[in-house]
Amino acid sequence: MIVNGLSKSKRLNNSVALHYRLGNVDDIDAVFSLNQQSFSEAWSKKSLLDVMLAGFDLYICEDGDLLIAYLLSQDILDETHIMQIAVLPDYQRQGIGRQLTQWLFNNKSEQSLILLEVRASNKGAQAMYQGLGFQHIGTRKAYYKARNIGETPENAIVMQYMTSRKII
Repeated sequence: MIVNGLSKSKRLNNSVALHYRLGNVDDIDAVFSLNQQSFSEAWSKKSLLDVMLAGFDLYICEDGDLLIAYLLSQDILDETHIMQIAVLPDYQRQGIGRQLTQWLFNNKSEQSLILLEVRASNKGAQAMYQGLGFQHIGTRKAYYKARNIGETPENAIVMQYMTSRKII
């Protein structure tokens, strides 16, 4: 749980204590590993390091010494763009992505809106974002490369959250 940007621990239903904190370049190897496991269009380690050095924000969730989730965002003027959210499969559907996103909301209250793209087929993520107050505002045609040879590229659903809303 994050309060005013400070990290705290949170227990899941199975009594595992998770730790949320801001990430830094020292986390690059663990972030790169999770990135490779999570995305068919994974970023290179150099790209991840470059964006962190350029000032992107990295929010981390750990179970002990294991990085189990991260959220990477970029501020552009008065907007924040969520570039990636990744959660290890064994930890998915336990509210970790929601916690990371709520932490981002709390830290970006001065921004006018938060934007993201999500695969059209990723209904679980879309439902989570809608539950947090994101609205579908558009579609980017053929935004994601096909996952397999012979398949067609996949559309991205563009969603936004207006930060004037309060998170309860």
